[in-house]
Amino acid sequence: MPDAAGQASRQASAGATAEGRETRGSSGAGSHNVLSRKAEAARRAFEARAMSPAKALRRALSRSADVLWDLALVAHAVEQEHLDQDGVVAQLPPEALLLLLDGPDGVVGFVTLDRDLVTGLTEVQTMLQVTQMPADPRPFTATDAAMTAPLLDGMLERFARFLEDHPLRPQIEGFRFGAMLEDARGAGLLLDAPGYMVFRATLDLALGRRRGELRLFLPERPGARRAVPPGQPGAHERKMALLPAQMRAVLGALRLPLKKAEALQPGDLLPLSPEMLEAVTLHAGPGAAVAGGRLGQINGMRAVRLTWPHVAPQGEAQDTRGAARSSGTAPPEVAKPVPAAEPEEFGLDEMAAGLPDLPDLPEPSAGDFDFSGGFEGERPEEGAETEDSATTDFDFDFSAAPLDDDG
Repeated sequence: MPDAAGQASRQASAGATAEGRETRGSSGAGSHNVLSRKAEAARRAFEARAMSPAKALRRALSRSADVLWDLALVAHAVEQEHLDQDGVVAQLPPEALLLLLDGPDGVVGFVTLDRDLVTGLTEVQTMLQVTQMPADPRPFTATDAAMTAPLLDGMLERFARFLEDHPLRPQIEGFRFGAMLEDARGAGLLLDAPGYMVFRATLDLALGRRRGELRLFLPERPGARRAVPPGQPGAHERKMALLPAQMRAVLGALRLPLKKAEALQPGDLLPLSPEMLEAVTLHAGPGAAVAGGRLGQINGMRAVRLTWPHVAPQGEAQDTRGAARSSGTAPPEVAKPVPAAEPEEFGLDEMAAGLPDLPDLPEPSAGDFDFSGGFEGERPEEGAETEDSATTDFDFDFSAAPLDDDG
């Protein structure tokens, strides 16, 4: 009996343990489902706040009409698709106003507006209101195109600005109103991009008094990059400026036996040629030298005046770089210094070296000289006194250097 009671007790504890595991498992699954629902809700909220191209186009149209004419414009059912050149020509409505858009780097886009939209934009600018009178089915003119230009320019500028940090912004920005086109055939001749982004939107003007469709055709430019204004740092300029850059100045190279190299100790003197000061090489890494120059100082600090690669002849620069690359195997003689672009500074003794001896100048004789007679046969009047002769005394005998009379 005690054995039976103990066995029953162990079975009960095992059952309780299993129930506990099941309960913990169900609670863990429930918590996981709760976190998933919260993450999904946060993702939907983020996507709702993000500016999609369709949402940006709706806002750009409404904002432009409101700022320009205090016109209530509502965009419905904005759709986006991608078409090839044949698809673009097929999507150009024959009864709509067809306009050309000038883009960056010579690319072009197109926009079409239904007749009711053109009529409503003309009325709001001429009559300060939108009516419901039937539109006149007449051919479009350049004046009709000019009436739509303010809305299109404002829409295109805001459309790109609202897509801040969006991948499509470089392909959308930079377009503006260009001119009116006669028909779809003329537009087809201007198509040069392999594909086009097409945006279609239904517009309501003045609470539904006018209603029509707008179609926007922009070329796909995968290689387009956002233009950086002059003076504004690039996207990675700050990070690149923080990267460490090291440059080594190599004074020269010596060739020593291995036994002597192993015996070197702090304080030992190595014989260096004076020409090494004229053949310093600069290394930006373990590779070949990138520049060379002459060692000196400025403001009490060591400095190197660069002499190549900008001014050195090709052959001499290669000789210098080759001598610098052979760090351990180069002969004791280093490469000859590359001549600098600027003239070297020499002392008086160096400048006089190699010049022939000149005779001494004659001793100057004392006394004043009257140069009132002038030169080249020009003699002033008798008794007249020139400014130089009256105020200047010379102590040189000009008779030693006679002037030649050329005629």
